[in-house]
Amino acid sequence: MIDAKGDVFLGDFGVSAHVKIGTKHTTFVGSPCWMAPEVMEQTDGYDLKADIWSLGITAIELAKGEAPNSDLPAMKVLLVVLNTPPPTLPKNEDWSNEF
Repeated sequence: MIDAKGDVFLGDFGVSAHVKIGTKHTTFVGSPCWMAPEVMEQTDGYDLKADIWSLGITAIELAKGEAPNSDLPAMKVLLVVLNTPPPTLPKNEDWSNEF
């Protein structure tokens, strides 16, 4: 959504639940490219930090035009996310402070 001032708001409520601090969830639904490792592992559950991961992946997607690992099959994405360091933005770009 874009408001009257031109501010952009992102939202995805395909799977949603109210997450309270100190609680954890165990669902495993969604697109693996945006899924946090703790969601994939399905061991101790996950909390709101998983949403921060997904937001970071969305930021990388906005910057680069595609999500990290989006060229891979879903099962390969799971392996890559679980076994490699988190994706980052290229350091040679001049990103704004807001970004």
